[in-house]
Amino acid sequence: MRFDRRVRFEPLTWTARKEAAYLGRHKRARAKIDREYPLFAHQFVPAPLDDVEVEKERRERMALAGEQRMRDLEAKHWREARAAYFACEPNVRQQIVAEWAGWRGPARAGYFIYIVEKHNGAADERDRQYRIRISALRTQIENRLDAERSLSLF
Repeated sequence: MRFDRRVRFEPLTWTARKEAAYLGRHKRARAKIDREYPLFAHQFVPAPLDDVEVEKERRERMALAGEQRMRDLEAKHWREARAAYFACEPNVRQQIVAEWAGWRGPARAGYFIYIVEKHNGAADERDRQYRIRISALRTQIENRLDAERSLSLF
C-alpha cells in the first residue's frame, strides 16, 4: 500500500536570542501585570523562572513527545484504514486500489480513509445520520420558537 513517510523534524535548537527572550520573560510578565491590573498589581506574582538548562530540556522533551504523539496518531489512522479496507468485499477492494493508485494527492491515512469510506458506504451512512440529527434539531428549534410565539400573544 502506497504511503508518504512522515518527515522527522530537526531537533530543537537553543539560540542566544531564545535564551534572552526566556530570561526576559519575568520582566515582561511583571510589566504586563502592572499595565493591565494597576490597582491589583501587588497581588499578582509572575511565575518564577527555571534554570535555562531545565527549560531547554523541558522544551526538547515536549517537542519529542509532541512529534511522537503525532506519529502514533498517524499510525493509528493507518491501522483503522487498513482494517476498514480489509473488511470490504473483494470487488470493493479492487475499486479502492484502483482509485488509490490514481490518487494524485498526498498518500496519507486520512486520504486513504476518505477513499475507503467512499466505496464501503460509511461516508453515505455518516451523511444520512448527520441529516437525521440536523432534521431533529431543526424540529426542536421550530417547536421552541412556536412556544415562544404563543407566549408573546398574551
